[in-house]
Amino acid sequence: MMAEDVYGSLIRRAYEDFESGDLELLKVVMGEDVVWHEPGRSGLGGDYKGPEAVLGFLGQLKAWSGDTFKIEILDVLSEPERAVVFQRETATRGSKALDVIVAVDFEIHHEKITEVTVYQTDTYQFDEFWGDG
Repeated sequence: MMAEDVYGSLIRRAYEDFESGDLELLKVVMGEDVVWHEPGRSGLGGDYKGPEAVLGFLGQLKAWSGDTFKIEILDVLSEPERAVVFQRETATRGSKALDVIVAVDFEIHHEKITEVTVYQTDTYQFDEFWGDG
């Protein structure tokens, strides 16, 4: 197996863990000092530091959407110590619907995710959908 496949496989596993609903499984692939950068001004925007904060944020995505938040992986590009996922995110909240394409940049060191930066194609739409929870 090539090194690039290792990083892509690690990220795909993390997405499977998220989709399963058991967010505690994600701790296995997170570094102790993991930082997640979520853009925007909604109640979800900001930096989440440490596994507990990141898991709390990911739990909010599911909770605030009434468990309708879903991710479809469109592509995974990987190289040593980095993977970028292009994904489609969908969710509903009352009469609001979210359907956006997002790029998520993962830094990986010693087989652990250490930093995540999210790039929204339309941050305003993302913020309006999530509002303040």
